Amino acid sequence: MNILCVVAHPDDTEILCAGTLIRYSKEGHQVTIAVFTDGSMGDAVIAPAKLGKIREAETRAAAAVIGAKVIWGGVMDEHVFPDRGQRVIMIDILREADPDIIFTHSPNDYHPDHRYVGQLVFDAYFQKGLPHIPGQQMPACRFGQAQLYYMDNLGGIGFQPTEYVDISGVFDIKKQMLECHKSQFEAMRDLAGTNLTDMIEVQARFRGMAAGCRYAEGFTRLDAFQRGLTSRVLP
Repeated sequence: MNILCVVAHPDDTEILCAGTLIRYSKEGHQVTIAVFTDGSMGDAVIAPAKLGKIREAETRAAAAVIGAKVIWGGVMDEHVFPDRGQRVIMIDILREADPDIIFTHSPNDYHPDHRYVGQLVFDAYFQKGLPHIPGQQMPACRFGQAQLYYMDNLGGIGFQPTEYVDISGVFDIKKQMLECHKSQFEAMRDLAGTNLTDMIEVQARFRGMAAGCRYAEGFTRLDAFQRGLTSRVLP
């Protein structure tokens, strides 16, 4: 299968979904990580132009750990809006990945970039398969057919998973991928008083407690017309 994770910022995948992507990769599926923004505003000291290049390199290094493909959206960080121009970008991202399964941000996430990326994925879902949408660079891919899952929120606040993936056996690789985002360890410590490694471990342990395993990631499946499945596709 083609597995696509669409996130707003360069480290969102590793925080919220990397364990599941690692399991898919180990099973031989094609994994693509699409980062919609350039991550350029994620530091109080480093200038945006410099930081954007750093964060793209960090994203590619993290993806290389599992042989994942990267699609770089390049939208200005902190400036995601569900408008026509950004929908064109999202349609092309979905067309390039031609996904069977999509992971993206929950509608009730804490960050507007996260929420709007999730909305853009929802809005672009059918248009990826319609060949006459104006302004697109990529040819249309399969119409419909992809199942969409919303990822957990940071801290699990306001999110009730309906499905879980056991990531106990791959948690160390998830940490390895996150550690590629060196710029954000200092930024999150200085701006938010947060240790990223501690954060993902606490959240994975908490979800694992509910799932009956050591470490887990939680998701909710989007049940909508032409997207429901009669069998589980999560690993």
